[in-house]
Amino acid sequence: MTTTMLSYQAVARNITQSLARTAAKPDVAASAAYFEKNIGKVKTLDDFMKDDRLYRYAVDAFGLGEMAYAKAFMRKVLEGGVGSSNTFANKLSDKRYREFAAAFDFSTQQAETSYFAANIAKVKTVTAFTSDSAARMFDFAIEAFGLETIVDTPKEKAAVTAALHLGKDSPLHFDDPALDTRFRDFLKAFDFATKGPKTTSDKPAMQQVVDRHNGVVRADQAKVTVEKYTRQKMELDAGASNESVRLALYFQRKAPDITDPYQIMADPALLKVVQTALGLPKEIGAIDLDKQAEIYKSRIDFKDFKDPVKLQSFITRFTALADSQNGSAAAAGAISILVGPPMAAGVSMDTLFSIQNLRLGGL
Repeated sequence: MTTTMLSYQAVARNITQSLARTAAKPDVAASAAYFEKNIGKVKTLDDFMKDDRLYRYAVDAFGLGEMAYAKAFMRKVLEGGVGSSNTFANKLSDKRYREFAAAFDFSTQQAETSYFAANIAKVKTVTAFTSDSAARMFDFAIEAFGLETIVDTPKEKAAVTAALHLGKDSPLHFDDPALDTRFRDFLKAFDFATKGPKTTSDKPAMQQVVDRHNGVVRADQAKVTVEKYTRQKMELDAGASNESVRLALYFQRKAPDITDPYQIMADPALLKVVQTALGLPKEIGAIDLDKQAEIYKSRIDFKDFKDPVKLQSFITRFTALADSQNGSAAAAGAISILVGPPMAAGVSMDTLFSIQNLRLGGL
């Protein structure tokens, strides 16, 4: 019978093709199409939470599908964003919440949009627009047109400033047609050469900049979310007949970002892989949290997970021991560790929530 390692390698060695096959499946393609079509209509966190299909697609993409029902909790995760170390998402041990909040950071976006809308009319000249004092508004405008790469240096910013003085007659062009088109649109929106001080008082034009910025943010969200959702589905499909294959793929994806044992203890799937690879009984989840952490620290050098060779060695050990425990490489778990009750991974629900709230207590 096919071992877990062989099944895992069949997917991992051809990851691009595996993802493409998953993305082409009718249900996956339909879900992605709905998300891409409708995420652009979202203006606020309320809009996002009200469209349950959008919301659930997003939480599934970030591996948080088991928490989709807890909308009050997930709203709290999103409301604070990740801009401050004191936000709710940043205080949770599980990095998946921070990743989710960073991708859908409505609070920061709304703050930047409000600032631009309230202050852009005060900017009356090109010099004022590109000065350090107006950096927040200038950066917003640059992002709205996808031009971040052309103002990386003072010399580049000086060239853009000169182009703004000349407007549509500027000789500055770019070899990339798409980039050049966006730049000409930028010059048209901020046409100081023709409109002078009235440029930024043109409310319809400035609203178009805001709308364009929203579109860029939503397009980025769509790209990242669809990629993550497809990967999640690929792992789910790969583990349909052998749960350990799914766990191995999940661990391969997440392990390089692990920096402390609490991240493992807070994630049932990571915990299952580590406990199996280290030969630890699931009953270890019943002892004191800090003592559990010390055990994992003593057995794992987390820097090794950033080394592809060492990471592969750890996964190989997991797959071999998983097959040994299951008695069959094709044996599938009765309950999925990735979406099922945390108890299946040797940690109770109460313990899981304790781990999630450890940092809230000041750690």
